[in-house]
Amino acid sequence: MDPRANAVPGRVDVDHELTYLRAGSDPPWERPHRDGVDITDQPDLQTPYQRQRRAEYLSRVDGYRERGLI
Repeated sequence: MDPRANAVPGRVDVDHELTYLRAGSDPPWERPHRDGVDITDQPDLQTPYQRQRRAEYLSRVDGYRERGLI
């Protein structure tokens, strides 16, 4: 997961995230990679940090759906 320009650790840009989700895709920074290969669907290859971050992201997505934002 590469840091985005102007990213602040621990702060989520909800508007930016919702833009991707409403377009039908995950934000690219929330899709873990290893050696340039997308390993989003292979949690056994992810680092503990990547797994934790992905779980937090999926929790936020569930919250957005519950509130009817996507």
